[in-house]
Amino acid sequence: MKKQITKFVALSMSLMLFASPLIACGKKEQESLSYETWWTSDGSESSEETTEPSTSQAETSTTTTGETSDTAPVGLIENPFTGLIEMDEANAGKRGIGITINNCKVANPQRGTTEASVIFEYETEGGQTRLLCMYPDISKIPLVGAVRSGRVGASDMCAGTGAIFVCWGSDTTAVPAHVRNYSIDWVDLNNYIYDSLHGHDADEVPEGRFCWRDREWMNQPGHRTGIEHCGVTRGDFILKALEKTNVDISGTEPRMFNFVKTGTAKMTDAVDCTEINVYFSGTNDDGLFTYNAAEGVYYKSQYNGDPQMDCNVDKQISFTNVFVLYVPINPRPNDHSAERHKDIHFEEGGSGYYVSNGKLENITWTKPTPNDPIKCFDSKGNEIEVNAGKSYICVVDTDYAKKTTYK
Repeated sequence: MKKQITKFVALSMSLMLFASPLIACGKKEQESLSYETWWTSDGSESSEETTEPSTSQAETSTTTTGETSDTAPVGLIENPFTGLIEMDEANAGKRGIGITINNCKVANPQRGTTEASVIFEYETEGGQTRLLCMYPDISKIPLVGAVRSGRVGASDMCAGTGAIFVCWGSDTTAVPAHVRNYSIDWVDLNNYIYDSLHGHDADEVPEGRFCWRDREWMNQPGHRTGIEHCGVTRGDFILKALEKTNVDISGTEPRMFNFVKTGTAKMTDAVDCTEINVYFSGTNDDGLFTYNAAEGVYYKSQYNGDPQMDCNVDKQISFTNVFVLYVPINPRPNDHSAERHKDIHFEEGGSGYYVSNGKLENITWTKPTPNDPIKCFDSKGNEIEVNAGKSYICVVDTDYAKKTTYK
C-alpha cells in the first residue's frame, strides 16, 4: 500500500503536518517515516522532518527499569504515563489524549494500540468492553481505530490523568452534562465525520473533518462487519479538532503511578503470576495476560485465546504492568433506553491486583472524584511501587471478582 505523505506547505500557515504511513491490516510492518512534533522547545511551530532515533537511543528509552535524569538520552523527558525517559522534550507542558476504541469481537484487530502508553478496558452495555487508549504526545498518535462513543466512566478515567478525552459520539443522556459539571475537557468527533468511500487515504479528508470511516478496512475479509467498527483518526487530525473546539492542550500531567526510578518495584506479599485471566462479563470472559520472562512483559489475548493485535504493525499488544481494579458497575437507574447504559462507581474505591515481573500483589485503590487519579495501596496502606513501562488497567465489576483466575 502506498504511503500517504502530505505536501510541504508555506510556513505562514498555522499548522505543519507530516502524515504517518498508513499500513493495511494483515501486512507486515513497513519502515516508517516519523513526523516531528508541531512545537519546538521555544513554543514555535516546526515543519522539519525528523528521522527515527538510533537503535541505541530507542533501547535506552524503553528499558523496563527506567532511567534517571542523569542518564536520560539528550532531548527526551519522562513520559508521565510510563515513568520512562522516552518522550520528546518539545512535548513538555502539553497534555496527553485518551481515545475510546471499540473492543467487541468484530471490531478486532485494532489500530494504534501498540503505541498507547496505558490502556483501560471496561464494560459497557450488553457486556461488551471498550478501551481507553492513552497517548502522552498528540503528535505521535498513529492511525487509531475503531474509534467509538464515550461513556461517563471513560471520561472519569481520562480526567484522572489530566489528559483530554476524545471519542466518536457519546451517551448523550449523561456524558455532555457530566463533563461540563466536572470541567473535563473533551472532543466529540461525531460532529466532524467524513464518510470515506475510498479506504483510508487521509489526503482526501476535507478541511474541517477530523475523523473518517475507512471502508476498505471495514470490508477486509475476516475482519469487521458494520460501519460503526471502521472509524479512524490520527494525531494531526486530533490537534486540528482541539484547535477548532478551543480546547487548550497546555498543562501539566502528574505521574500516573509511583514509578520506581531504578531496579524493580518492591511488591508486598507477592505470589508468582505468569498468567492471569480476567473475566469482564459473559460476553468477554477471557481477557488473558501471559508473561514472557525474557521480555519482562505480559502479552494480551482474548476471545478464545486469539492474540489481541494492532494491525498497523501486525503485532500483539504487551505490557510491563497489569492492573485489575474491582469496582461496582451497575445499570443506570431510570435509564429506559434500549442500551441500558452502565455507570462505573469509582468513588467507592475497591480492591484488586497489581501484576508485574512475574508476580502478583493484592491491592486496594481509591478515586474519590472524577478528576482524582487512581491511587493503589498495599496491604499495609502504603502506596505501591510500580515498574516503569506500559500498563493495562482492567476495570471489572465487583460481582465478577471471583471469576478472575491466575497462576
